[in-house]
Amino acid sequence: MKAVVVNRFSEHFDDIEVRDIPRPDPGPGEVLVRMKWAPVNPSDFNHIHGTYQQALGSVIWNFDRQDQPAFDPDLANPHPQPPYPIGGEGMGIVESAGPGLMARRLVGKRVAVAAAPAGTWAEYAVIQARRAVPVPASMTDEQAAMYFVNPLAATAMVGFILAPRPGEWLLQSAAGSALGKSVINMARLQGFRTINIVRSRAGAEQLKSQGADEVIATEDQDIVAEVHRITGGRGVRCAMDCVGGETAADMVRCLGLGGHLVLYGTLSPDDMVLPSRNIMMPSSSVSGFFVPNWMAQQPVLRLLKVIRTLKKLHAQGVFELPVSQVAGAHQGARLDVGKPHAFADLGPFAELVRMIVAGHRKVPSAGAQVL
Repeated sequence: MKAVVVNRFSEHFDDIEVRDIPRPDPGPGEVLVRMKWAPVNPSDFNHIHGTYQQALGSVIWNFDRQDQPAFDPDLANPHPQPPYPIGGEGMGIVESAGPGLMARRLVGKRVAVAAAPAGTWAEYAVIQARRAVPVPASMTDEQAAMYFVNPLAATAMVGFILAPRPGEWLLQSAAGSALGKSVINMARLQGFRTINIVRSRAGAEQLKSQGADEVIATEDQDIVAEVHRITGGRGVRCAMDCVGGETAADMVRCLGLGGHLVLYGTLSPDDMVLPSRNIMMPSSSVSGFFVPNWMAQQPVLRLLKVIRTLKKLHAQGVFELPVSQVAGAHQGARLDVGKPHAFADLGPFAELVRMIVAGHRKVPSAGAQVL
């Protein structure tokens, strides 16, 4: 089968290529999915550049495992080593299954899949059955391809970690991203209000036209000053950031008494500077969010509630966003990170990835979502 493979961790798109590799066979509790659509998420670049592996090397349980760090303290999920097929989510049809009732019941069904750390940018992918969810006929293939990464992150952070109350402010960076727009949709549905940080004035106007409550354009506005004005000097209790660097540091200063900032991405190449007293004095908190490790810590009943909430929000149209196709990628068409792409012909798909990697290496987009 053909697959988009990263040959080595690199900043250069030339290290990505379409290869013929053996089609995998599903093992116990696994299914073989014929892939139809997959999104290109900025989190995928962490598997291309080796950013996740580098970050995992600093985690305590990998202190003596720098050669192959793991995502979990039980070392059951090691970070893959190149060469390997990439792609963290998508949708397709289950063609066969390994042993196990859950897996066998999925054969023939159209499913959304989460394959992290790698695997969906291929003609076929082996997926754990518990990471393959049948999708209703009312959901398009394109929307099903984006079922997991951003919707699950938004549902968990907003609904189960921050839990903003009706009328309360939630501050978010990279608000023009797919995840950011989903949070704005959730706010309209649930009654809380959003303060949305974007880079440009044009981006700010676009979000306002889509119903955002307040928007801060960092090209000519100061984050702290604007949040002070909007909240009457009280700051916010809920905040979420996927940029890092100076933006995250400013957002810490925007936290009110007992406020909570969730960090879920690092679009900025710069580290956040965090003076201890900036969280001591307001008794605020800063926490990290990484989908697999957050889910691993949740009781089964809570996970079931998360999935039910996710399905309900999907049915209410919270996560419905525009998509773009791979057709014409080789002709230089504008293509957006975070949207699903068909890849019946993996040649154009690989060219799409090369184009995006090249652009991402130069200027990380504040409008892109990261996990």
